[in-house]
Amino acid sequence: MVELDRYIDYLYPKIITQHHSTDHYIQFWNGSRIWYTGLGDDTRGLASQMGTTIGWFFIDQVEECSEMHFNNLLGRLSLNLKDIKLKYFLTANPMPGWVKMRFIESHPDDFIYIPSLPKDNPYLPENYEEELRAIYPDEIVKAWLDGDWDVMEGGNFLFPYAQIRAAVNRELIVNHIQDSIDNQTLPNWAGVDISREGDDSSVFTVRQGGKVIYTDSWGKTDLMESTGIILQKIERFNIDPKNVNLDAVALGAGIYDRLREQKVYINGIIAGGEPMDKEHYVNSRAEMYDNLRKRFEAGAISIPDDQDLIAQLSSIRFKIASDKKLQIVSKEEMKRTYHLKSPDKSDSLALAFYEPIQRNPSIRWL
Repeated sequence: MVELDRYIDYLYPKIITQHHSTDHYIQFWNGSRIWYTGLGDDTRGLASQMGTTIGWFFIDQVEECSEMHFNNLLGRLSLNLKDIKLKYFLTANPMPGWVKMRFIESHPDDFIYIPSLPKDNPYLPENYEEELRAIYPDEIVKAWLDGDWDVMEGGNFLFPYAQIRAAVNRELIVNHIQDSIDNQTLPNWAGVDISREGDDSSVFTVRQGGKVIYTDSWGKTDLMESTGIILQKIERFNIDPKNVNLDAVALGAGIYDRLREQKVYINGIIAGGEPMDKEHYVNSRAEMYDNLRKRFEAGAISIPDDQDLIAQLSSIRFKIASDKKLQIVSKEEMKRTYHLKSPDKSDSLALAFYEPIQRNPSIRWL
């Protein structure tokens, strides 16, 4: 912004009356201001402007910020001036995620998408593309030079975006050997992800066979209230407690204990705990998500047309540990490194499709 200040001052002397670097704004002679801040983990810049109304905003590399931050700015786009045209400008690499889903896949009427490729820039060196093609892998070349960001479905993204989209409202053919001819007789399973902090949500997902039939979320509540919500939903969908998988970490551990006190013996899943298949997975989280990946790959899952769920599934990344076992990037790393919200809905989905070995509950008071 210092460079912008100098640029404007050079072309239009005296137009800028103040540049307040502490409060992050440039003020012009007519009283209008340009506010600027980052949209990463540190949201203090946005918090200081909660009461501000704006006439336009610009986000560079919008795919690197969360949809929550974008919606926060969109809600402030309400400056009331005669003949003002409220608008926003975004730049992005349209890789699979919420940006692609919202602005490219959905084709909103009030939005214009303008692709920009290196070949459109007349000021690049003549050998620019040739050198990139010689240095970088084909996937990166296709994304950077050809604008084919769908190749980013590969690499360390667990779920190919095309498979996620294909699963939306999919009509499943019931396998009469594995399941039942009558889809109504299939048992219901549920996955419950419990919020931990901040803007996280608790999510309850119900599936019947391979079809997600219900999902609901609620904000952070105390242990007793969340326990009551979960009990009500188990009863509503007539779910056998042994078919309910609960994220039993932090507040979830207390909920798990409270349900057991009421003789509701659900499965407490520790994401960082020991998997059933110790040979191939670092922990239970990796095992759950790879099981879910296989469902998408086989076309054996139907999910609702939920933009948050689709974006979260698109953002799940994996690693291969030094011992060659599969590892899923943790929630904490997703927030810290990629500035993404906690994937509460996708975690709940993975829990719902996980079928752990049934064990008799331990009696803790002995």
